[in-house]
Amino acid sequence: MKKGASKFIHLKSLVAAILVSCLVASCTKQIDVEIPKQDAQLVVEGNIDVGQPPLIFLTRSQNFFGNINVNDLSSYYVHNARIWVRHENDSVQLAEFCLNNLPLTQRQKEDLLRSFGFRISDSLPLPNVCLYSVPDLFSCILNGGCSFTGKFNSKYHLRIEADGKVLTATTTIPRAIGIKSLEVRPRPRPVENDSFVSVFVNLEVPDTFGNFVRYWTKRNSEPFYLPASQSVWSDKLFVGLDIALPLERGYPPRANVKPEDYSYFLKGDTVTLRWANIDSRTYDFYNTLENDGGQSPFSNPVRVLSNIEGGGLGVWAGYGSQYYTIIIPR
Repeated sequence: MKKGASKFIHLKSLVAAILVSCLVASCTKQIDVEIPKQDAQLVVEGNIDVGQPPLIFLTRSQNFFGNINVNDLSSYYVHNARIWVRHENDSVQLAEFCLNNLPLTQRQKEDLLRSFGFRISDSLPLPNVCLYSVPDLFSCILNGGCSFTGKFNSKYHLRIEADGKVLTATTTIPRAIGIKSLEVRPRPRPVENDSFVSVFVNLEVPDTFGNFVRYWTKRNSEPFYLPASQSVWSDKLFVGLDIALPLERGYPPRANVKPEDYSYFLKGDTVTLRWANIDSRTYDFYNTLENDGGQSPFSNPVRVLSNIEGGGLGVWAGYGSQYYTIIIPR
């Protein structure tokens, strides 16, 4: 080998060594990145159902890299907001109710939170949940006959004044489009003396586009639970068809379920389905929320489509709920 070539190879080795040293050093060098702070936004979770008063949960968003106080989630609720719901010429200003101020037993408070969709943990104290609803809310719950409730085929306007902002939203409770029946079928690939079964929804889909549904299931005396994978359906694939779709069973939080038994019901169960017609913007919100890729760090983010105007986040949802029950033979 020539002497000049040897020097060239030595120089290449020296450069490579320097580059490796720089790369190693860069792995341990402290890099300061200033993450921009985002102003807290108002977050609305509101709904009105047929025969039920409006319910509004109003909170402030938390910076992703901020310190979330899990021991005092009540600190995120927005108090003293001015909120109205209007239907045609009838309107109502909502009142604020907080759990700690209610003359209820611990069990009654737990039941109330579950009825609002909260997951209760035995290891944590009950959060001081605050909501806005009609002033006669508890008379309405105990005695019926609320002063302001939802009706089928009606439009409801929401106005919120809080933190110097004005948020507005409109939702519709669509006309009633129910199901034909519930049906019990053996689950696919049943085992010997199988105690699990499938429940199917038989329905006749209208021959016009634009029908949307959200659903919950209840087993025996359990509360209603949402299915884990997808709670909303669109008619875009089934317009004008008579179809039977398997019903995904909802579970309580942290339920220990074997994968092969997931979504099936048990023989002897009483199964109740809450089937709620919703409008397109309510569907868009929950469809994007449930498909935002949050369960995988490798998925692409999805922009959640809110129907709240004026700088807030969340949803104002109208539900045209109907209820169906089937007793599964033993």
